[in-house]
Amino acid sequence: MARSVPLNEVYNNLGAAESRTNLPGALDNFRKALEGDESDPLYQFNVGYALWKQSNFQAAAEKFRAVLGQNPADAQASLLLARCLKQNGPRPGDTRTEGLERLKSNYEESAYLQLKAVLQPEKQ
Repeated sequence: MARSVPLNEVYNNLGAAESRTNLPGALDNFRKALEGDESDPLYQFNVGYALWKQSNFQAAAEKFRAVLGQNPADAQASLLLARCLKQNGPRPGDTRTEGLERLKSNYEESAYLQLKAVLQPEKQ
């Protein structure tokens, strides 16, 4: 059903909640959001951030470069790219790099309405 009614925003925000509580499914949900819209820098950032948190520096750096390709002024992506290049992972208590998951606050209304119609049982 996710293919016929993509809700990238839901996957992204679920991934953000999982990431902030260090649950293992975060990266998978960020990737699902990105699969639905590979051009969205917010999704690129979150995948990169989750990879960086797992010390997968090379893959994370690719995502941060993609973000910076769309927005060269993104300070958080620049900081994390620099950390990837130095292979510096997360440090507990570092307020500059903790809780940076980005939430999607808008959604595709048409996709939501399609999902609602599919999930709503037929009235007899």
